[in-house]
Amino acid sequence: MAKREIRFGLIGCGLMGREFASAAARWCHLLDLDFEPQIVAVCSRTQASMAWFEQNVPTVRLATTDYRELLDDPQVEAVYCAVPHHLHEQMYVDTIAAGKHLLGEKPFGIDLEANTAILEAIRRNPDVLVRCATQFLFFPGAYRIAQWAREGRFGRIIDVELGFWHSSDLNPQKPVNWKRRIETNGEYGCMGDLGMHVLHIPLRSGWKPANVRALLSKIVTERPDLDGNMVPCETWDNAILTCEARAGDQTFPMLISTKRIAPGHANT
Repeated sequence: MAKREIRFGLIGCGLMGREFASAAARWCHLLDLDFEPQIVAVCSRTQASMAWFEQNVPTVRLATTDYRELLDDPQVEAVYCAVPHHLHEQMYVDTIAAGKHLLGEKPFGIDLEANTAILEAIRRNPDVLVRCATQFLFFPGAYRIAQWAREGRFGRIIDVELGFWHSSDLNPQKPVNWKRRIETNGEYGCMGDLGMHVLHIPLRSGWKPANVRALLSKIVTERPDLDGNMVPCETWDNAILTCEARAGDQTFPMLISTKRIAPGHANT
């Protein structure tokens, strides 16, 4: 069966960019689909990170340090943008304005102002498909929960509990990174980093918070930088949100937790 190729440009050649390339390489195992992604262009600030794609992804024809050059390339139909939060606004808006379909990383902007600008770009370009990248809904358990919600199989909802917990930041000597800085991550910390994965199902199911009470924790307040100097960790490690949610004529409690430091857990 002939498959339609969807030609992707990739902005950001770090971990998630390589994960995207890995998923595209495994597409051949999906036998009942008549389309497939093909990565034809990559963009990064460094030549070294792009070299991995040039060496391992034979369909790459353009490697550039200027994302605007990637957006100007007519062979690029869609873009996967995997960059830190402070870069979302300009890159997402430019991608949408260029008429490229966008698969963007969460949380679609470092703050409300940035998110509002991105949403306005989406409204101005209704023919461009824009989605937030999350694998969570495709895990078997999550898929089944979402299916049951669509089918209305829960009846009356008494309460909802959701969480995403891992312990990748448990070691206090782990060097500080961009997610620990308000300037690059946003003040929301773990909520912006993990929140979309947790909220994907309730938002799609129409379970919308009417109000929120927050318990936020900064557990590791300092970490070493690359030179070994201790520097502040400015963003939140863990967050517990208690909400009153509404769905139709129902009102019920909804407990949401996002934790970067949850001992014993790895992507729970």
